[in-house]
Amino acid sequence: MMDEATRQAFKGRFIILTVMLNIVVLCFAMAVFVLLRFAPEGTIGLAIGILLVAVGVAFSLSFRKHYFLTKAWLREQP
Repeated sequence: MMDEATRQAFKGRFIILTVMLNIVVLCFAMAVFVLLRFAPEGTIGLAIGILLVAVGVAFSLSFRKHYFLTKAWLREQP
């Protein structure tokens, strides 16, 4: 059983991970939509789609790092 301070710390870490994962999913979903819908019409759509993919990759790498750090932290808790 966690004490209250540990529970609050975990709650904060969980919220951060949840928001990061939502950003990753939204970036990739919007990138697919933009690339399929607007990329054939011009370079602006292609640039926005590639930018969304890059942001999604960056956030997914950051999410993965934070996930493993939180997982290790949680295993250390009694």
